[in-house]
Amino acid sequence: MGDIQLVDAHCHLDELERRGMPAAEAISAAAAAGVLQMVTSGDSPAENQRARELAETYPGVYFTPGWHPSNGRAPSSAERRELRDLLDHPRAVGLGEVGLDYHRRDGGTIWDPGAQRGLLREMLELAAEAGKPVVIHQRDAGGDLLEVLDASPRVPTMLHCFSGGGEFAKAAVSRKLHCSFAGNLTFGSAADLREAVLAVPPALLLLETDSPFLAPHPVRGRLCHPALVRLTASWLASHLGVGLELVAERSSYTARAFFQLPSP
Repeated sequence: MGDIQLVDAHCHLDELERRGMPAAEAISAAAAAGVLQMVTSGDSPAENQRARELAETYPGVYFTPGWHPSNGRAPSSAERRELRDLLDHPRAVGLGEVGLDYHRRDGGTIWDPGAQRGLLREMLELAAEAGKPVVIHQRDAGGDLLEVLDASPRVPTMLHCFSGGGEFAKAAVSRKLHCSFAGNLTFGSAADLREAVLAVPPALLLLETDSPFLAPHPVRGRLCHPALVRLTASWLASHLGVGLELVAERSSYTARAFFQLPSP
């Protein structure tokens, strides 16, 4: 794919595997599309260990162990120790995903918001202690997230699969938070994200797939995988009126700087 080189700043290769796409296949397709590096994220102990295994196996894969709020509970003492130990792994480039999720699915309940906020504060302290950046999941909790971040140790922070409009983006940028946009940026209904992405300077903007979710237009609804970050980059280049080469160069540089990745 010419000289285009991209980084998928956030994906779930283990979930891709569960949905029928082997990691080797996904990584090969990514390389063919110019996506030479990717960060696979863990949400739970089993997923964290699989993310570690994948990062140990494939040179272009790095990982972030995390604890997703959808677990519905705080980690045990042993699980906290395991998270801390994983952060010392040479292929671990951050902590996450962690965060806040107040979205009610199918009329269900959500995990206690106060407990979520308390755990997020602990996770931010853990990231600071380990000297690693943090990858944040946020859904329907933007105000509370900013309050927790403002009152916690300052660590490099990425809002993955950015959710919100222009005002939230401006609030994030004012705090020097990195904003990572996924394939839903390309959806026709995503006017809020189109407004938001214009508020984020290149030094804080990353691109991701959140594979296997949110495949970008024109393959929306299909299984998403890291190669498709190229479609999101192409869409953004058109939206900004610049070349794909520039978007790829800037977003990849920002991702490598944020995660301290080597040049591929």
